[in-house]
Amino acid sequence: MKIAITNPTTWPRVRRGAERFLNELAGFLAGRGHDVTVISTKPGRREEWTERGYRTVCHRRMWHPALAKAGVLEFHAFLLTALGHLLRERSDVVHCCTFTDAYAASLARRITGVPYVFWINALPPKIRYIRSLTLKGAMFRRSVLHADEVISLSRYMQSYFQNRFGRGGVVLPVPVDIERFRLCTQRESARPIILCAAALDDARKGGDLLFRAFDRLKGVRPEVRLQVSCNLSEAARGALIRQVSPKWHQDVEFLGAGQLDDLPAVFGRAAVSVLPSLWEAFGMVMLESLSTGTPVVGTRDGAIPEVLDNDSVGRLFEPFAPGSSEAATSPQPTNLEGLTQALLDGLELSRHPQTAHRCRAHAERFSWAAYGPRFEELYARCIAARRERRGGRGGP
Repeated sequence: MKIAITNPTTWPRVRRGAERFLNELAGFLAGRGHDVTVISTKPGRREEWTERGYRTVCHRRMWHPALAKAGVLEFHAFLLTALGHLLRERSDVVHCCTFTDAYAASLARRITGVPYVFWINALPPKIRYIRSLTLKGAMFRRSVLHADEVISLSRYMQSYFQNRFGRGGVVLPVPVDIERFRLCTQRESARPIILCAAALDDARKGGDLLFRAFDRLKGVRPEVRLQVSCNLSEAARGALIRQVSPKWHQDVEFLGAGQLDDLPAVFGRAAVSVLPSLWEAFGMVMLESLSTGTPVVGTRDGAIPEVLDNDSVGRLFEPFAPGSSEAATSPQPTNLEGLTQALLDGLELSRHPQTAHRCRAHAERFSWAAYGPRFEELYARCIAARRERRGGRGGP
């Protein structure tokens, strides 16, 4: 199959879960013999390269960060770029990662007849806290309803879209590269590490709560350390560290995003990793942690409980204290007691001799070997169905 994957940003310029996934998906599909092209954008001139058997085409970005003040985000400007490429260069199927390129694929399909799959990797926030240009969901709705197939990452997502649009699509979790994220059984016990690899510049990821919980935890477990692996501005770092008593500052380490090859060791050294976020569509970092044998602490919210469905591999906590009305108004979790206790329980769980092997076995259920072929099967079904439809009516 000739497969196009569209996303406004791509790895390694942007190091988020969606970009990492499309990079791994493209590599997996190319390794299976498919002709794969990733279509994206970047600042500066157009560039094209081939790596891991697939081609990446990065067009000149038609967006500037100043536009964000008006609510125009980077993926909004990608619509015309994606449409132009899909009309010029035809594939057998298009895998779209945002609703703007999915909308572009729906427009292109009128001319080319090429089916598109809409892989939805995030949900609209329940509480709007980021300014964004909106058409009140009209473009998103069209992208969902007109797609040849919709992919939800979790049952949580599927339920949301079924209730909103009457179409939840198929559930395909984000696979984890278990060959890269190998089991590690040697962890530092004298000074155990709590690791957070979430993008803590986003309020819903729970950075403030995590740092407050770490400060409280130090009163009980003074030997523990906190490491944060993500890109953060100096202002964001300063705001987070102010949640911790100055006497504990030396026990907080900001690692930056680092290189992909560094991440398995970062996860493997940790006693426990933590994802204290709201409305999580899936949580790729949880599987990467589990794959290395490190248990996970997460909120009992969104799709996190679908991954942490076994208390032998992690601990869940309520994002808001019982009886609190904050769930209806707060864009970030606030249950300090809940997270502190979950971290304490997670640290104890990590000391159990069988925990690392149980975490690894749990992650292997989500491997590329288990889920990668399902993407191929889905593409093939969409291509066959579109060809049958065209044959029946003689047009795209």
